[in-house]
Amino acid sequence: MDRSRVKRRGEYIWQIERVGSMRVPGRIFASETLIQDMDDMVAQQVQNVATLPGIVEASLAMPDAHWGYGFCIGGVAAFDPKQGGVVSAGGVGFDIACGVRTCHTGLTIDDVRPVLEPLAEALFRKIPAGVGSTGAIHLSAGRLDEVLQGGARWAVEHGYGLPDDLRFIEAGGCIQGADPTQVSDHAKNRQRDQMGTLGSGNHYLEVQQVVEVYDRQAAEAFGLRVGDVKISIHCGSRGLGHQIGTDFLKKMGSAAKTFGLELPERELACAPIESDLGQS
Repeated sequence: MDRSRVKRRGEYIWQIERVGSMRVPGRIFASETLIQDMDDMVAQQVQNVATLPGIVEASLAMPDAHWGYGFCIGGVAAFDPKQGGVVSAGGVGFDIACGVRTCHTGLTIDDVRPVLEPLAEALFRKIPAGVGSTGAIHLSAGRLDEVLQGGARWAVEHGYGLPDDLRFIEAGGCIQGADPTQVSDHAKNRQRDQMGTLGSGNHYLEVQQVVEVYDRQAAEAFGLRVGDVKISIHCGSRGLGHQIGTDFLKKMGSAAKTFGLELPERELACAPIESDLGQS
């Protein structure tokens, strides 16, 4: 990154001062090495997000930030609905709900080490991965609506998780007010055979060992002990999320003038949070 675009504000804090139509400054959290290796487009996208209505305090970028779609990947911003704050399809992204979960196995490294090779082979056989991969779970339109409304609770009720799992997931794995009627039939059709699949890109399933504990209190809260074996899963919403993002990017782009929005780039298409489109 061109260092002239940022000013150091702390050991790991770099600021992009307000210029032009920016409503707030930009702020990047990174080490000296990371900031040097970041693409200049990260700074540009941080600046672009800072122009959106209702943004609070600063347009942020995390240490893993890299060029994305509208927002940089690793970009974070909060918007106040009482100040005309917006919701952006590009900001939400195309892999909606993408994230990493850690699954307890109840096993230790001594249990797993003798069977590493057959375990790896079994995981490859049982877990579909790759572009266009489909799984063993096939859902009708009605059942998919139940998934969209129930979230992780649906998975537990159908034997794909344990009731105790919900205690460790934000909001119990289901946000109130989910309305499947706002999701297009095309988006739903793309998901019917993709439940239980990893997808491609940087998604993964890894069998991991707890080697060292850095924060004992946090480790105890999460049930992590040295020698434990955990499964780390990085996945998202596959074709469903991508199609929802595509659908709402078009809707928000078409409605921008109606809301009086001037966007620095089309990928930041958005709508006021409290509008009908924003609520949908």
